[in-house]
Amino acid sequence: MVYDLQLAKGDICEDPTGLLVRVEDIDVYDYIHFSVIESSTRGFDETESGELSRVAFAYRFTKLGNMCKEEIKK
Repeated sequence: MVYDLQLAKGDICEDPTGLLVRVEDIDVYDYIHFSVIESSTRGFDETESGELSRVAFAYRFTKLGNMCKEEIKK
């Protein structure tokens, strides 16, 4: 079952393996563009990017919240 996942730019999501991603954009074709992020001693580092359809993204990821850059730096 897929729930209507409400996403916005900057949302942080996690999959069951612990992979963290940040939503970068949602295009007119309903594809989610995201960056993979991983924690480091200075905060978060963006390492890779990708895209998935909204349906595929909703099956894989759970929304954790929306974090602006100021919150991530803390």
